[in-house]
Amino acid sequence: MFFGQLELTELAWGTTRCRARIGGSGPLLVLLHGRMQSHAAWHEVAPLLAATHTVVCPDLPSDSDFAAQARHLLALATALGHQTLSIAGHGTGGHVGAYAAAAVPDRISRLAEIECIPSPGHHGRADLAFELSRYQACWFAQLHPKPESTTVAIPDEWTQPDGDAPGPFNPSAVADYLEASPGQAPGSTGHSHFPPYPGTMRIQCPVLVVWSRHGRIGGWYDPCDLWRPYMGGSVTGLELDCGYYVPEEAPQALAGALAGFFGPA
Repeated sequence: MFFGQLELTELAWGTTRCRARIGGSGPLLVLLHGRMQSHAAWHEVAPLLAATHTVVCPDLPSDSDFAAQARHLLALATALGHQTLSIAGHGTGGHVGAYAAAAVPDRISRLAEIECIPSPGHHGRADLAFELSRYQACWFAQLHPKPESTTVAIPDEWTQPDGDAPGPFNPSAVADYLEASPGQAPGSTGHSHFPPYPGTMRIQCPVLVVWSRHGRIGGWYDPCDLWRPYMGGSVTGLELDCGYYVPEEAPQALAGALAGFFGPA
């Protein structure tokens, strides 16, 4: 069942409103998705964590103002009646969580960073393998007509999943991603142009760093080492046997790791 018992609703987000899934009971746990996706990325993980937490999965805007998004997130938690909360963020959602944890250390109990390293953690990598791994470059390296498509909307047939093809992505989730960003050109949101973290940023709560065995981050770096300069508390790491889209490729393993890290209510 898609998202289990979590209900689809709308919540205040700054001066606007955002879609979100909410359910469960106990301490507040917010799950933040990555770029080019939506809250639907957590459809398998969220119900497993709702047994011990009030779980909220909001839609994040596509901009890179992570400090502003962190403020909106904290206001959302307050509006829901929670002074303290824990956060798990995948990809760009991890940046929002980091800014929130650094801004109000007394409010963030624990933070999980999934396939996310501090910006500008990729600085200095300019070889071919790295460039081709970037979202825009992987499209430019394709044969005609895909490179030209980066200036126009993505043809539907390139993003519609094959109904007979095996894979980790739920068709309902994919449909939600496409609806959330209709006709968006690859890289059109400035996928990798993130502002650098302030040198004074410090995160005091315990942090769990999760990366994928078959993704790029674990192959290029020791992710925990990249996070430690920004930490005032403990940092632990975990590699999972999957690719970049950890919440969808390894939902059971990720949910188990998060449940152990965030603890029971």
